[in-house]
Amino acid sequence: MSDATQEANVKMNASPEFRWLERGEGEAVVLLHGLMGEMDHWEPVLVRLGRHYRAMAPVLPIFDPLLTEPSLTALADHIVRGLDGLGIERAVVGGNSLGGHVALILALRWPARVSGLVLTGSSGLLERGFTRNVPHVPTTEYVRTKMEEVFYDPALVTPSWVESVRRIVTTRSSALRVVQFARAAKRESLEARLAQVTAPTLLVWGKDDRITTLDVAERFHQLIPGSELVQITNCGHAPMLEHPTTFGQILEEWLRETATRRGCGQDRGARR
Repeated sequence: MSDATQEANVKMNASPEFRWLERGEGEAVVLLHGLMGEMDHWEPVLVRLGRHYRAMAPVLPIFDPLLTEPSLTALADHIVRGLDGLGIERAVVGGNSLGGHVALILALRWPARVSGLVLTGSSGLLERGFTRNVPHVPTTEYVRTKMEEVFYDPALVTPSWVESVRRIVTTRSSALRVVQFARAAKRESLEARLAQVTAPTLLVWGKDDRITTLDVAERFHQLIPGSELVQITNCGHAPMLEHPTTFGQILEEWLRETATRRGCGQDRGARR
């Protein structure tokens, strides 16, 4: 593996190509983006984790027509097929927003394959969706306003990013997929099943998250046995984008602390 974060893919018959960014070697840590996110949003975290882990950020094939079933379970199945193709039998799996929801489904459907679970701004309980009250033809200003709600610091929302999202939500085929997956996330509430999560679980939440507010994090914390909740101040719905250094430090420390429970050596002890 070179010093640069690597992009690669695995061909899979009659299903979307498995594409991902990767950094480092060792225990696999797989991080999933949200509904309007991209694998690149994890890159600073991959760089940090890559010093000690095989850190990976796959693409969720939300807009790939080969994924004929627009459901979170289909996305989870895609990740499992990709890991199978790479020979990865067990991994720490995490995600932001809808990606966290997919990670939860993985932990519940294939508990033997998920050694640890990391959720940040995750859906699965309650959220204010991006698709709520969307006008028939969203304007650039409307898209910018909705995107700025994601962050504590609206300066992170650049004109080029706004334009890329505007193109998605004004293109009929991709806009339909956004709506389908957003509705699927609302339908697939996991509240009644969270007590069944067996993997050590880390919740990293922005204290200023307006999409999945802090009370959602506290509910996850209450319902997932033995979970740990860490809050980041001056931070919205996507901590890995808004505070990548802090997020990476929190995650790296938790990985060290929970090594024994994940079957990866000796814990350093509980965080104070």
